[in-house]
Amino acid sequence: MAGATFPRFRLYQNDGTTLVFEFNLTTDWGDSPFLDPESFTEHTSLRGTGLIISGGSIEAWNFLLEFLLLGDDYEDLVAQMNTLSTTIAFNTQYVLRIDLTPSTTKDLKVKRLSSILFPITSSKKVVKHQTGNITFRVHSWA
Repeated sequence: MAGATFPRFRLYQNDGTTLVFEFNLTTDWGDSPFLDPESFTEHTSLRGTGLIISGGSIEAWNFLLEFLLLGDDYEDLVAQMNTLSTTIAFNTQYVLRIDLTPSTTKDLKVKRLSSILFPITSSKKVVKHQTGNITFRVHSWA
């Protein structure tokens, strides 16, 4: 991993070994790798006061990953944008592996449940690079 930058984001099939896509140039990932998904359920009494808390459940959350695609020219970039939605299929089980450091890795079970967005504005025309946003739903499969 000499020369690798961190964090590093790679998407694998649900077996966790077959690489589907590597996000080589990520620009933003928020605090999602560091969220604590632990949750609990409160059971209130109909006759008395107080409640019982049942812990141990894990909540799902959205993981927004912003990335950059680089192309040789406009046609190359458009081809990458078009194939990305079939490469990372909708409602399919994946493992998103995040290398936080050379020795710290976090695996998240994810699905893509929305469109991959490629914001294009008058000041950011698609020429040789394009930003993209992909949202994964974490803990959406067991």
